[in-house]
Amino acid sequence: MKRVNINNQKKSLICLAIGLALSNGAFADEISTEEVVVWGTKVSSSSESIGTDDLAIKQADHMSDLLRDIPGVDVGGTHSLNQRINIRGFDETDIDIRLDGASQHANMFHHIGNLTLNPDILKSADIQVGNNSVAQNGLAGAVYFETKDGKDLLNLDEKFGVRLHAGYATNASQQGSVTAYGQLTEQVDTMLYSNYVSNGNTTDGAGTENFGAEGDIKNTMVKVGFDLSPIHRFEFAYDFYHDEGDYSARPDMNGEASEYFTDVLLPTVYDRNTITLNYELNTEKHSGKVSLYSTETEIERDETETGWTGRDSVNTATNNNTGLNATFQSELSVANLNNQLTYGLDYINQTSSSAYDGIDYMEESTKSTGIFIENKIYITDALSITTGLRYDDYRRYAETSKTDYNDVTWSLGSDWKINNNWSIFANTRSLFKGPELIETFVQDQYTAYLADDIKAETGMNTQVGFSYNELSGAHRYGVNFTVFKTDIDDYIVETYASDYSYLTIENSGDVETKGFELSSTYSYEQFSGKLAYAKSDSEYSDSGLAVNDGDNVSTDMGDSIALTVNYYLDSIDTLFGWNSTFVLEEDNVLDGASNKAAYNVHNFYAQWLPADMEALSVTFGIDNIFDEEYVSHASRTGLARGITTDDYEPGRNVKLSVAYQF
Repeated sequence: MKRVNINNQKKSLICLAIGLALSNGAFADEISTEEVVVWGTKVSSSSESIGTDDLAIKQADHMSDLLRDIPGVDVGGTHSLNQRINIRGFDETDIDIRLDGASQHANMFHHIGNLTLNPDILKSADIQVGNNSVAQNGLAGAVYFETKDGKDLLNLDEKFGVRLHAGYATNASQQGSVTAYGQLTEQVDTMLYSNYVSNGNTTDGAGTENFGAEGDIKNTMVKVGFDLSPIHRFEFAYDFYHDEGDYSARPDMNGEASEYFTDVLLPTVYDRNTITLNYELNTEKHSGKVSLYSTETEIERDETETGWTGRDSVNTATNNNTGLNATFQSELSVANLNNQLTYGLDYINQTSSSAYDGIDYMEESTKSTGIFIENKIYITDALSITTGLRYDDYRRYAETSKTDYNDVTWSLGSDWKINNNWSIFANTRSLFKGPELIETFVQDQYTAYLADDIKAETGMNTQVGFSYNELSGAHRYGVNFTVFKTDIDDYIVETYASDYSYLTIENSGDVETKGFELSSTYSYEQFSGKLAYAKSDSEYSDSGLAVNDGDNVSTDMGDSIALTVNYYLDSIDTLFGWNSTFVLEEDNVLDGASNKAAYNVHNFYAQWLPADMEALSVTFGIDNIFDEEYVSHASRTGLARGITTDDYEPGRNVKLSVAYQF
């Protein structure tokens, strides 16, 4: 969250604060007087040279609404049960995803996603595109989500506050939330948040109504912060997310396909309970965060009416992550050279279990421990070199085997700030990942086969690029360009026998992914805009064949182009914006599979922040204005038993929301 100080010349400042303006704080000295707290999510990415403030303008009810215009990032799935973040063609099991420091890693079920996140309560989303630091443990990068704090929502002269919010979308949802927050004492702040969303069956761009998407989502969060001193802060949070409805059996497919395979709706509950205790240190020379957490994700589904042998009952699957993450930074001077030292540890105990008709079926677990240290040494004020080491120990306690994998990985990078405008960078990072646990909500644990000679995935991520930023009067420019290559040795795949009688987990060869991300921004007074282009291609190094995404199509995403423009019209205190996304056809697919079709989709939004009623905001938007029929390349595509499974996105959707904060 951020506060925006507003004076009579707020027309350009509001646009910069809530549009796609440069977030370097260069204009902070230009404004003073009255202070207004703005509700929204700060989205930043290593593939861009700026941060963007999405201040509830997109009225996001799915993670795709927040992240799809980030170069190198896509979010698959349209159903509330199915939010799948994808970075450079890698899915969420290869990404380090955290919520308030708590790992969200899971491998629940191939027909649903592993994430149960509410975009509305997010304060920030920091996306690391590609793994370039030993502080991360994901093959493809990391996404760090932080939720809002009570004290962030208060004006300086306030002790307590309330925010009421209601929203309606024609295709097809309604939602509302209540947030109460306050400063109980000089040291203690708190927040209570409750959100409710009612979803219906959406209609796609061809006018076809979905099947089995009607349900309700409830999210409740309690936070208590304690500032022991100006440099020490403790924070406790309990976050409960509850998604319930009579849902289709295969929420990752379009409604017609899902109904074809199973024509009954299944009463489903998908819950997440996250408990975190965080400590933050913030001094001039030292900073850091320690997170002690437990995240439990559970799906309960009544499959009684399906007639599936061994599953025609009420069945459950649970994934629990208990862990400790500690990351610190220290500023040191050694031999008259400035150093920024990053160090810490990361421990995760993941437990996966399931039960059918109340009878426990299996329980598996992994224990991973990482210890890392990384030093950024400034050769000069403009030139820095970063080196790092990490040791990982990964222990897999599964029905297929009890195995231990460990490795030492390293990172090397440099950054040269040529002048006030230009900088160039280069990074390389070795990679390591042990075999995943099998999906929790399947009955394959006792019939799966882990190859005797299976190896952990290793590899290298390398990228180079430049950034350019300039402030010239009222004009602000920014460009970020990154070229990357990621090599994964001993890529692990899961393959079913032709009769589905058993599952084999084995190394399939070496995979190479390469591409680039380009992001450019420009703003002038009330106008701001961003244009981004991303390209990523994956193939097996020896054969050049496409990499199977699990649906027999490919992991590749088509080239994507995203354009966003904003204009703040001060005469009516309203920000207007337009977003266009163009995705090119992807033809690098498996033999016999259809290409992933090209598409373009366009969104309009407007937000009214009346100067004489600062507590009020009214937001209007139209998603998919031209009613495009399309499928995200990160979503389910292709054929299953001759049936097209493409997970079509919703068609035109008119949205209106009102918020009042007092």
